Parts: sequence; C-alpha cells; structure tokens
Amino acid sequence: MKINIVKPQVWNFKVQGGETAWEEVAYSAKMSGVPASILGEDIFKMIIENDYGSSLEHIILKFDLKMTKGNAPELLEHRMSSHSGYSTRYVKADKMYQREESAYEIIMPWHILKDEDEQEKLLKVVETSLSTYERMLDAGLPRESARYILPFCQAVGIYHFTMNLRSCLNFLGLRTCVRTSPEMRCLASQIYFNLIESLPAVRGHMGCRGFNLKVCPESNVTGVREGEPLKSYPICPFRAETDIFIPTRKQIRGGISINKFNKERALEIQEGLFKKWASWEG
Repeated sequence: MKINIVKPQVWNFKVQGGETAWEEVAYSAKMSGVPASILGEDIFKMIIENDYGSSLEHIILKFDLKMTKGNAPELLEHRMSSHSGYSTRYVKADKMYQREESAYEIIMPWHILKDEDEQEKLLKVVETSLSTYERMLDAGLPRESARYILPFCQAVGIYHFTMNLRSCLNFLGLRTCVRTSPEMRCLASQIYFNLIESLPAVRGHMGCRGFNLKVCPESNVTGVREGEPLKSYPICPFRAETDIFIPTRKQIRGGISINKFNKERALEIQEGLFKKWASWEG
C-alpha cells in the first residue's frame, strides 16, 4: 500500500475566448445601454467595479482541481457551477485518473505542515484506515460501503468544473478572506493566479470582499477584524489604519474617518498572501 502526500491543486485552467474574453462582456453591456463614451476594457472594468454582474456570466471558465474528501462538501456548497467528480463508488480509492500508478493520496492539514511529530501521528491513523478499507474490499464488501472508512484527508475530491466569471468572482471574494479554511484559500489563490494569467484585464478588480467593495462585511469578527489576532488565522492586512485600511460596515456606521486608499500597494500585499497560500507550505 503506497501513500503519497500531495497538496490541493488546480490545473487545466481555461477561459473561453482567452485574453480578449472581456469583449463578450463589453458587447453585452453595450446592448443593455452602456454609454458609447465608455470604450473597450473600460467597459469590462466598470462592470466589475459597479457590480453589474449579469453580463460577466457570458465569460466561461473551465478547470480541474484536487482537494480532500472532507473539505469537498465545503466547495460544493457554493452551488454556482457545473462539475463532474471522481467517484469512490465506482473506482477504488488508490486509482488516480490518467495515472497507471496505484497510490493513495492525502493532503496534510495546513497547521501541521511543519510539525513532523503531528504528521507521523496522522499518518498512523491514515494507514490504519486505509488498511481496513483494503481488508473490506478483499472480503467482498462493495466499494460504495468500504469507502465509509476513507479518511477526511484523502485527496479524492477531484472535479472538473465549468463556471461563469460572475460566479468565480463571488467565489474568490468569499474564499480569499483570511477567515477561510486553509485548503479553500489555497485553491482560491491558485484560481486567482490562473485567472489573471488567462484574462489579465481582471487583475486589480478582484480579491477578498473587502478589497472588492472597499468596505469589509466581516464586522464583528473577534481576532480577525477586532481584538487580538488569532494564532490559527493569518492577520488581515486591511485591518490596521494605514494607507490600505479597509473599514468594516460597523466602523463606517460609527463614523470612522478614512484616508486615501493605496490600491496598488493593497494589491501587492494581497497577492503576496495569495502566493503563500497557493504554495501550501504552512
């Protein structure tokens, strides 16, 4: 029995229409009455910044991803895309798509990536679970029942996704927040970099909801936006009153004064976080 440790992964990322896919949005926006004085990519950027999202649905994205069995339901909660998934009912869990090698793949939790003792403990439990799975199959139990013993950390959350740009930006707004679970941040960050490479016009116009809206909806979250930062979360880069400060709705209602926002620096810092999260290095 072979066990490989892997990381959450996004691959085969494509934007239908490529770098000029924004033209589809501009075309549909003009049809609905955007003034003739707004031209080219400016239409696309205006649509995003003003949250006129329906025309963004004309841009279609496709990609594959791999994540843990346990966190896969969290991704599928979004209900905003079409997907086809790896089936542990029909396929033995050590058979990887388009690979001849038989091996179980697991993803180590973010918070123990640098803790060898905790990793060893987890691996012992995983080995017991997978050995039991093998014995069940050898005894003639159907795969659909034997799979109940598969561990949360197993990387069988493998999907082919099709979604529109509006849904993707909504997903990124929610899942690039520091409050998001590490595995979802990793996947969202990879999608972010794939998207700006495939469709450069979108860079600077997406990120967490605070970056997008210039006001954070996470108003009363102790340890993230208020009080001492929690050790298990990254520190929100926009909570301190600097030139990249983004107030919460509660702070806006309280009449807080806001200085000029340095968007370029905010983008640089945000992308620095995304690179760390995408790397899955802890």
